[in-house]
Amino acid sequence: MFMHFSMENHHARRTLITKIIHRERVSSQEDLLEKLRSKGYELTQATLSRDLKQLRVVKMPDAEGFYRYSLPPDTDSKPGAEQAEPRHALEGFLSVEFSGNMAVIRTVPAYSHAIASAIDANEFSSVAGTIAGNDTIMVVLRDGYGPEAFKEDLLATYPGLREKLHKG
Repeated sequence: MFMHFSMENHHARRTLITKIIHRERVSSQEDLLEKLRSKGYELTQATLSRDLKQLRVVKMPDAEGFYRYSLPPDTDSKPGAEQAEPRHALEGFLSVEFSGNMAVIRTVPAYSHAIASAIDANEFSSVAGTIAGNDTIMVVLRDGYGPEAFKEDLLATYPGLREKLHKG
């Protein structure tokens, strides 16, 4: 018997997603959906996408170079728990340069999606949106916000970026 989406199993499903991601190499939503269905959960890909966003799951290369889903490190595994500073934002962030209302962030190759996702998840007042490539992120700043406002937003959430933001 399959469990259908309800508020009652919402927490249990997200807890199971967290456990699966911690214990197994999961590289796609289809793979994760299959694992959840084998445990009795019947859900749509849209529901899974919302769960992954809420859990702040990102796709990162592992030690062997395979891309897999990863959770921010040093966080409470309970959905909705306050999130600690994602380690990947500090490790992969190289520099930022500004032009008008845009920022270009340079990253270690393959880290840009994780960093852009972290920026988007924080919903900075200065940021209208991000676009990530392999090692570059374009950040569009909202009208009325400039480079200093974006730097302040970043430093308020990621104080470890101070040296990288003040280079050059």
